[in-house]
Amino acid sequence: MTEPSEFDVVVGENQVLIKLGEDVVPVLRSGIGALAAYIDHAQPKRGLLERRRFERTQRALLARLFPSVSDYAPLAEEFDVRWGEHLRTGLFAACHRVLASITDDGTATYPLDAVDDWIRVLGQTRMLWMHRSSAGDVESEDLRLRTAGVYTWMQQQVIVAVRPELAEVAWT
Repeated sequence: MTEPSEFDVVVGENQVLIKLGEDVVPVLRSGIGALAAYIDHAQPKRGLLERRRFERTQRALLARLFPSVSDYAPLAEEFDVRWGEHLRTGLFAACHRVLASITDDGTATYPLDAVDDWIRVLGQTRMLWMHRSSAGDVESEDLRLRTAGVYTWMQQQVIVAVRPELAEVAWT
């Protein structure tokens, strides 16, 4: 998938209207749904043995989505104990709010003061395919790079619509 055929963002006084092309709706729903599923699996309610049985690639993906805050293990563990569940739960809830805002006709309306949900969810969903240091490339032959690039591109469209002065910022 290259840049979506239609992904228009209009900012109103109190809400943001996002018009999605028919090719974008299933991509967003499947990607954000997959992100929510991975986050749900990371929730502390899972037993230690169940989490250890999680496939190596899936554990690597969770590490990409929720990297350690420090190379010093005790500090990283303390941060995770103190804030990890809150961060995961917040992102999980944001995924569900964004998914709920996407209608079958491809229109999404969202409160302007909560549009950061869209920005955060699109950015995190990109990491299902690429490491956080790569923005992806919508022109790439590699499906992973291309998909990550599409999510980055959509995230940029939302950011620039909300903050037009950021249009001149180099996105890499």
